Amino acid sequence: MSGAVAEGVAESDDDPAVPWQRLDPRIVPAALLRMLVRLVPAATGWWFFNTDNDLARYTVVALAVLAVLNPLNQALNYLKVRYRIVGEELQHTTGLLVRRTNRVALHRIRTVDITAPLSNRLLGLATLRVGTGGNSFTMEGTVSLDGLPRATALALRAELLRRAEGDVASAVDPRLAGVAGEEVQTLRRRWVVYQMFGLWLVAGPLSVIGTIYGFVSLLGREAWVGERVTTLAEGMPWGAWAATSLVLLVLMGIGAGAVTFAEGWWGYRLVREPGGRFLATRGLLTTRSFTADQERLRGVSVSRPLLTRLLGGARLAPVMTGVSLQQMMSESSVMLPATTRDVAVRLANVLLGTTVLDADVRPAGGPLLAHPPVARRRAVVRYLLATAVLAAVLGAGAAWGWWSAWLLAVPVALVPVCVVAGRAYYRALGHRLDGDYLYLQRGVFSRRTDVIQVRGINGARVSQSPVQRLLGLASLTVTTAAGEQGYVGVDLALRDAAVLAATVTGERVVA
Repeated sequence: MSGAVAEGVAESDDDPAVPWQRLDPRIVPAALLRMLVRLVPAATGWWFFNTDNDLARYTVVALAVLAVLNPLNQALNYLKVRYRIVGEELQHTTGLLVRRTNRVALHRIRTVDITAPLSNRLLGLATLRVGTGGNSFTMEGTVSLDGLPRATALALRAELLRRAEGDVASAVDPRLAGVAGEEVQTLRRRWVVYQMFGLWLVAGPLSVIGTIYGFVSLLGREAWVGERVTTLAEGMPWGAWAATSLVLLVLMGIGAGAVTFAEGWWGYRLVREPGGRFLATRGLLTTRSFTADQERLRGVSVSRPLLTRLLGGARLAPVMTGVSLQQMMSESSVMLPATTRDVAVRLANVLLGTTVLDADVRPAGGPLLAHPPVARRRAVVRYLLATAVLAAVLGAGAAWGWWSAWLLAVPVALVPVCVVAGRAYYRALGHRLDGDYLYLQRGVFSRRTDVIQVRGINGARVSQSPVQRLLGLASLTVTTAAGEQGYVGVDLALRDAAVLAATVTGERVVA
């Protein structure tokens, strides 16, 4: 491939002497391997549990058809997909009867990534994806070559990076090629605790139970399973049944969190490449990678959900331009799992090239500025109003005889909790403008600290709800082209919010 690339560079755009390149035919058995992995469990369950169930039989037949059609589709890709470098363009064609050509100017390339799922790696193949910053959902401005030999993909990537102009982000699966540079951080196994006792403690049991129910429904064994669960429940005291169910749910959540962590973060490694870029790679079956360039960084966000915070953990996310909404939604832009607080703070300072946070996730230059005391009263009242709504609903239900009046004890017991939560919320509020960085902090159940570079702020908006107007408070939203594109400070004094917005934007304030 390297010879073809070199030849394409020297030729003109319309020179027919530049040969078109094909994908590797090994993409067909790779696709077959992927489908067999999905087909075997369903077929085994159908054969073992209920070979006479029509729905199960038809489902397995449908999966078998897909197991044939998917490799056939890859065979068509082998026949119809071509690519080559001609002059200053990467040309990509597809289609059998109607040929479509996509021409990507080399100077417009912004990303060049090489990945490989397990089935491709087993056969020595890789996927090269070239992006120009177009729409990530419609794949506009993206060329994906799925099924290149590993050496070919690496040679083509090197050529594209050499020929492209400007800042180009590039990531390579480390199992396909070694990554040179300074090792900044590697995986610590104790980080799995934050995954096991985080969101997956609730989402894990729901996912496991949903998967089991779907599999049982596929096999037509809902009644059989329901009878055995009912028999088991009737043979146990209610308290023992509830305790056993709770323990099983917790164990499922912990197990699901551990498995998810292992698959997503196995082999995690953060490297600073010779050019100054940071490359994070991770994944067990499918390797994910994310590149962070200091020139594109506009700050960091440190989030600490309540349980993670109690365990001494935190999660770090870079605020960076060039990260699509699709990447943020799929978490492919996450470069560090939930980890110990000291690691999150250290990497925040390393990424930004200066000390911005101290060990307690506070501004290195001094304390956060407190918000007006009236913000504390507003926070307490907000929680109490939610409890009052709950009390009204329970009271209406008790009046109509739907449930016991004893349930009204729940909102009564929540009153002191709401007062404590409201005061804790107020203590978490804070902001600070310190040199080149703006700090915004909020949240009690999920505390969040945003550190935004002033040079990256392109606008600000000061807003007031009717309640805030009565109390003389306001919310400040600073906008940037990076990350979530809007970062919020809540319940500042109106004057402080207006002055701060004018300072960070040079009077570009939206009321």
